Amino acid sequence: MRIITFTIAILVLLSGCDRTVHQLRNGPDSSMRQNESFSVKPTASSISLKVRPSGSLTSSSLSGLNSLLKNQGRLSNQTIRIQPLSEQGEQFAQRLGQSLLELGVQGESLLIQPLVYQKAETTWDLSVVSEAIIVVTPDCVIEDSTTWSVKPFDAVGTLGCANRSNIARMVVNPRDLIRARTLDSADGINAVGAVKRYHEADIIPLLDIDFNED
Repeated sequence: MRIITFTIAILVLLSGCDRTVHQLRNGPDSSMRQNESFSVKPTASSISLKVRPSGSLTSSSLSGLNSLLKNQGRLSNQTIRIQPLSEQGEQFAQRLGQSLLELGVQGESLLIQPLVYQKAETTWDLSVVSEAIIVVTPDCVIEDSTTWSVKPFDAVGTLGCANRSNIARMVVNPRDLIRARTLDSADGINAVGAVKRYHEADIIPLLDIDFNED
């Protein structure tokens, strides 16, 4: 009986060794966040743009516009408003709107507003506002943060958080994650085509436009 009791006591003591060794390896700041689920929320982003005398966007404006549109998700799910702030911006707004339509923006979701003259002198020629419903995914962390430096494979746990995040990122319309929708007859074909393009197609720049050719 004493042997059994002694063995149990040893096992209890050893069970805490992994956490102690991990804390020593990982240092004092070893707290990590718990896995979270994805969420769907509306978002609006805007940017002011500058047009060169030649009629094209400056490099910084083009880079900023690309980043904004990319962060807002698929162009087909965005509502975009273009506000000219100068005569040069008014001319460029029409060309930008046509390019966005060709890249996937829906006609009813694109609004080019009339020119608004500013009371104070401004260095900007136009502004772009994008509204969309986007998926916000968490930064998935390991399941057991108390022993990951000692037993990394066991501590990682299942990949449920990563799988859910990846699936959420691949959905065509984020609204489908928060409301049910009846599938249309062509949805299956479109889904297969999207997967095929993902595996076979080359990466296409989102807004690689040379307005100097017009």
